[in-house]
Amino acid sequence: MKKLSFGKSKNSSKGFAIALAISVAAVGTVTYLTLSRLNQVPETDPSQSQTLDNTTEWSIPEVSTIDKEQTGVPKDTPTVTPESSAEPAGETTSSAAEETQAPTIKETQTTTVSAFAMPLTGEILNAYSNGELVKSKTLGEWRTHDGVDIKAAEGTPVKSLNDGKVIDIREDSQWGVTIEIEYPNNITAIFCGLSDDVKVKKGQEVKLGDVIGSVGNTSIIESAEEMHLHLGMKQDGAWIDPMSIIVTR
Repeated sequence: MKKLSFGKSKNSSKGFAIALAISVAAVGTVTYLTLSRLNQVPETDPSQSQTLDNTTEWSIPEVSTIDKEQTGVPKDTPTVTPESSAEPAGETTSSAAEETQAPTIKETQTTTVSAFAMPLTGEILNAYSNGELVKSKTLGEWRTHDGVDIKAAEGTPVKSLNDGKVIDIREDSQWGVTIEIEYPNNITAIFCGLSDDVKVKKGQEVKLGDVIGSVGNTSIIESAEEMHLHLGMKQDGAWIDPMSIIVTR
């Protein structure tokens, strides 16, 4: 008759059950951990912007710029582009023109006239009569003396009174060889009774002191007088006293 070993069979069934339970537990643990990792919400990076709930209304306050001067921080210099600052070519505003335009100064040109000099050295025989009648020794009649008679020997050099221009040379029937010279300030000098040896020609420019001729004996109208040079002078076409502008030394 065989012995039945019930205790060993019972122990084997118990061990199998334990092993099965451990396996199931291990599988459950692994499954749990896997699901936990999958369902875990990742941490949000603080540097990244968070998504706001669309149901919440947000408003951004207006930011006003306050210009505070900071030490050591240079201020920005506004840049002006040529297009914004430059004006169209060829156009200038009146204000800019007034600023850049230099004040206009009217210059008055003055002609420097040197003093009129005596044509020769000599005594005044007959003065300018200034419209008054005087008796002529040669003609024996009363008439005006529109010039001065300067005593001088025949052949005495006659000089120009100032810088001027010879406008006429002629032999007058009464006054003999005559030279007319135009001077500044519309003054014309008339040298009468000269000799034939004239030293200038018509149209010639002369300087103060230039010899234009010499005293002669060609004036018939004053032939009774001592030898002299008759000098007449006009300004703007009217007779004037030559000695009123001649400087004597």
